[in-house]
Amino acid sequence: RVIGTDSDPKSLELARYLAAQASVAKDIHFQQREFLDLSSQRQYGCLICNPPYGERLGDDKEITALYQSIPKVLRKLKTWSHFMLSARDDLETLVGQQADRRRKLYNGRIACTYYQFFGPRPPRTDGEDRVKPSVHSGQAFGGLHPEAERQATEFANRLRKRARHLRRWPARRGITCFRLYERDIPEIPLVVDLYEEALHIAEFERPHERTTAQHADWLDQMVRTAAHALQTPRELVFVKHRARQRGHSQYKRFGNEQATRVVQEGGLKFQVNLSDYLDTGLFLDHRITRSLVHDSAQGANFLNLFAYTGTFSVYAAAGGAAQTTSVDLSPTYLTWAAENLRLNGFEGKQHRQIQSDVMRYLTDLSPGRPFDLVVVDPPTYSNSKKLDADWDVQRDYATLLKRVLIHTAKGGVIFFATHSRRFKLDEADLGGVTIRNITRQTIPED
Repeated sequence: RVIGTDSDPKSLELARYLAAQASVAKDIHFQQREFLDLSSQRQYGCLICNPPYGERLGDDKEITALYQSIPKVLRKLKTWSHFMLSARDDLETLVGQQADRRRKLYNGRIACTYYQFFGPRPPRTDGEDRVKPSVHSGQAFGGLHPEAERQATEFANRLRKRARHLRRWPARRGITCFRLYERDIPEIPLVVDLYEEALHIAEFERPHERTTAQHADWLDQMVRTAAHALQTPRELVFVKHRARQRGHSQYKRFGNEQATRVVQEGGLKFQVNLSDYLDTGLFLDHRITRSLVHDSAQGANFLNLFAYTGTFSVYAAAGGAAQTTSVDLSPTYLTWAAENLRLNGFEGKQHRQIQSDVMRYLTDLSPGRPFDLVVVDPPTYSNSKKLDADWDVQRDYATLLKRVLIHTAKGGVIFFATHSRRFKLDEADLGGVTIRNITRQTIPED
């Protein structure tokens, strides 16, 4: 049976017309379907695809993303053979593996290559019904290397051991969200966080010898292992990929599932989103720092710069701050911050959220009551179009802190944090202040 699919109804209409002209309309079943929804219950088959080349559409980023998705889709049909017609010279690079064979040909006037990826042949029987061995036993896309089973066993054992070790510690401190595993086994570069009954798994980019499809199968195996070891339903396991930021790359929103929930920490409530952003809205590594802010906030005029979801503002308010000001460039994060404050009963004019570039906010800030307590937690790099200029923490931190100091009361405290591993702070560049590095005492047990 021949099945033809396309996401475009006009293309299908033309295909049906041409099939009728060729007197084969009864032999072909056409379906409107997105490529990502590809599926079949048949064990063996051949798939031929002619993805767009980018010659006419012009959106190379969209086309590149489509080609990169191909191996993750075709691995669903592990025992099939797959054939691709394309004018793209970089197809094998984009799909992450070499074709078994290639043929040069033309599609109209466009020079193309017919890439052939062979799956295992279905078993055949001779006259005596004896099964003959397959000529090609490998999978075209996907499959697990032999060491995957060993890695899964080691991963499961490590997760269970960590879960036992942390069994009582979180409950004693009112913690319901904590880290269970952080790349403990070098071969398994994952970070596993528990958000109450849900698991949040982040994969960190690391060199390996798997193809794109094989790696997707490997990651699925590790995710299933974590869910089983920690007795978590698969629908409550959320997976993210943390690629190394290169050049001016920026983390973007990559989902819209809205898997939000309210979790607790230190007797306070916070909304987290486990599905749609690289980070959940609650940085677990700042837990101790948040408690230090809480303990320093009584009666303070508190300023939270690069406020993100306002977790420091909530802790300051809970610690008795007279007023809080949260500044961020993102309206989404400020709405989130207001919701976190509201969840804990902190509403009113004394709790302000201001959408602004932090540098511009400090420059335009009129003299008034100075801030007694400030948190400055900037990104390492940002090139948002909303900024007056690109932000680089190493280059710009001194200018930023000097502007903060202008509006900080004598005897006030500024908590400055950065995730940049290469960051160097020049104390001589910041006069009139006492500086203490408290990194070690702010790293949580988990």
